[in-house]
Amino acid sequence: MAYSALALANVSITAKGAKMAMLTNGAERCNCTFAEPTHCPFGPSNFDKDPAATRQNLDIRVSGAAAEFFDGLDAWAIDYICAHSERLFKKSLSLAQVKDMYHPCLRKAPGYDPLLRTKYNTPGNRGACRFWTAGGEEREAPVDWREAEVTPHVHVSHLWMMGGSCGLVVNVCDLLVTEARRAFPFARMECDE
Repeated sequence: MAYSALALANVSITAKGAKMAMLTNGAERCNCTFAEPTHCPFGPSNFDKDPAATRQNLDIRVSGAAAEFFDGLDAWAIDYICAHSERLFKKSLSLAQVKDMYHPCLRKAPGYDPLLRTKYNTPGNRGACRFWTAGGEEREAPVDWREAEVTPHVHVSHLWMMGGSCGLVVNVCDLLVTEARRAFPFARMECDE
């Protein structure tokens, strides 16, 4: 993807008072479909630890082309915000100031592939993530997120702004899910002696 086609719209304020700037890729939405399956090591969660919440956080392990794409997206965002800080933040910000306030899409820890910070709308709600089988059939969410392989299709929708912080929102739209088959261990009732 050429980052040169990306742009942030003027800042708008939601009904709840949150500031945001929509991200576009020319006239298109900014979407990314992973080339390879990956994992969600922790499953969905939220700040309040409320499993019934309609919007959850979902960390997705990334490597290869996906990691390169989001590294490049974070670098583009920092440069773009710096160049357009007067329009977006009503003040001129240095590159160092933008780097301090920007929350990258990727969280990195030594010894591990990075984690992509995403948002996930639960089934039965507006904008809910859809789950798919390899045969193109819709299915339910994984039973055990930590053991499932997923291939994400995500939408990078907008820049959020709160206080002196900002970052891009990555929404999970679709997940191709493969779960390990489990065998019933009691099919043969024999003991090894």
